[in-house]
Amino acid sequence: MSVAVQIEHLSKEYKLGVVSYGTLQQDMQSRWARFWGKEDPNSILQPHLSDKTDGTVLQSTESRKNSILALNDVSLTIPEGETLGILGANGAGKSTLLKILSRITAPTTGRVIIKNRIASLLEVGTGFHHEMTGRQNVYLNGAILGMRRSEINRKFDAIVEFSGVGDFLDTPVKRYSSGMYVRLAFSIAAHLDAEILIIDEVLAVGDSAFQQKCTEKMRQLASDEGRTVLFVSHNLESVRRLCRRIIILSQGKMVLDSSDTEEALRQYENMIFV
Repeated sequence: MSVAVQIEHLSKEYKLGVVSYGTLQQDMQSRWARFWGKEDPNSILQPHLSDKTDGTVLQSTESRKNSILALNDVSLTIPEGETLGILGANGAGKSTLLKILSRITAPTTGRVIIKNRIASLLEVGTGFHHEMTGRQNVYLNGAILGMRRSEINRKFDAIVEFSGVGDFLDTPVKRYSSGMYVRLAFSIAAHLDAEILIIDEVLAVGDSAFQQKCTEKMRQLASDEGRTVLFVSHNLESVRRLCRRIIILSQGKMVLDSSDTEEALRQYENMIFV
């Protein structure tokens, strides 16, 4: 089976409470290291620095106090047609992983190889212009996701019908509820001819009937059209219905990768209710 996404030793470091590394000297050290392709002396991803005793280690130690690893050495192979559930508590690294896969942010170390086009829905209203109508935003959001105008024209009626916001299509979306936002946004992403569909927790703002409708749509895309679906949700029943494989993230690390979804869900429930 062909591989849709290959993730190799992926790590993402964020600085807490500072812009860049906090001092001009540290910023210059880091940029100079990147320019020459060397290790960043201010990164917490350089464990060998703890063995040094010169002045640099003091800066590095201080830098580590202001750093967090949102992802820590995550490796994963996702075949085409996979329906992958990504679970974890808040702050586990789920959204960071999806943002890297969607090319919204870059990893600190490691690499991601993606062979096909991606449609992602990560936050309610992303890619929408509040002053534009729903109709105008179908074209705007579709263009952002990589759809040609002719493609949007061809799928326009199906997008509107699935979203259920036809009565409000010529209303500015600033007057939409969050549920209406996500209905329209999901419908656009689902009708894009992308081989990989990435959905974050945004479906939680919709009603239960629409959540089930979206789950069935994603299942159809995976089973009938061979699409790859990456799904983040705290709704374990939706994950159970859709996903055939589950990974669990904890503090940036992947602690479980299993095709036994029931066992994976049981372990996750044990983790969150301990």
